Amino acid sequence: MGFAKPVMYYHHAGLTDTGLLRSHNEDAFKLPLDLSVDTLAQKGYFYVLADGMGGHQKGEVASAVTIETAYAEYYASVGSPDRENPEKTIIEAMVSAIEQANLQVMEATEGGGTTIVAATLYDDHLVIMNIGDSRAYLLRDGELRLVSRDHSLVSRLLELGKITDNEAANHPRQNVLYQALGQGSDLEVHVYTDKMQLGDTIILCSDGLWGPLGDEAIKEVLGPTVLPRVAVERLVEMANAAGGPDNITTIIIKVCDQEPTAEECISAGPGITEVAPDADDTHPTLEIRIKPDTLPEGKFYVVRNQPEAEL
Repeated sequence: MGFAKPVMYYHHAGLTDTGLLRSHNEDAFKLPLDLSVDTLAQKGYFYVLADGMGGHQKGEVASAVTIETAYAEYYASVGSPDRENPEKTIIEAMVSAIEQANLQVMEATEGGGTTIVAATLYDDHLVIMNIGDSRAYLLRDGELRLVSRDHSLVSRLLELGKITDNEAANHPRQNVLYQALGQGSDLEVHVYTDKMQLGDTIILCSDGLWGPLGDEAIKEVLGPTVLPRVAVERLVEMANAAGGPDNITTIIIKVCDQEPTAEECISAGPGITEVAPDADDTHPTLEIRIKPDTLPEGKFYVVRNQPEAEL
């Protein structure tokens, strides 16, 4: 006699903050708060976070366009996941959402770009995708694992053994990415899939969080009894206490066997503000490098829109 699969509920919260050194916030995020329970049960819970780049308001526009486009496109295209292979349905819808966001960013900005990290939770299925260096972590049984892939020059040098961890921490080109939305139609989306377990915690965050804090500090905040809304506030406070050198954004989702109460979930909104460009803005200008000839091991979904002759 088999055991019944437990019902899983997702307790979530998100928070964004400008940090202490930036003049305005180029991060943005979106939680599935405006959909009916039936829609969420049928199509899954889609979470998305973006860290805009390009300086001044280009980054703000890029991240805002990304989260709104990806969210709308996912729910428009996903349909009802195939019960035999729901991951395939979800992956196709998420890739379509990211592809459409990329096209919209290119139309909305000239020279702007953004990272993206997105997660879909459906039944006990977890699908995470990212481009750039906004990260996704999975905390399970007390172990925190990075499940996204940084598309950065420094990360690539580390993977190739060209630099050490200490050299990476102080590398002068930490902000150089070789993948970002808004920089062309040739995308390589990193894909992570898993079967969720009760007690899992998924963390999505921009580099303004993981950079100043590091993995161990993030892990220490996420105790089994800590509510997501408390955890996001504490993590942002800690990143600011560490200097707040960048915009700080995080989404935390806990997989539980009890339905969340209204008090357990909080969203501070996407953090998109109308701020005039500041000549003293210290946000680095986006730099994109050609992708390396060899990619690290992992699942990649390649999206190419150019005619074959141009590849």
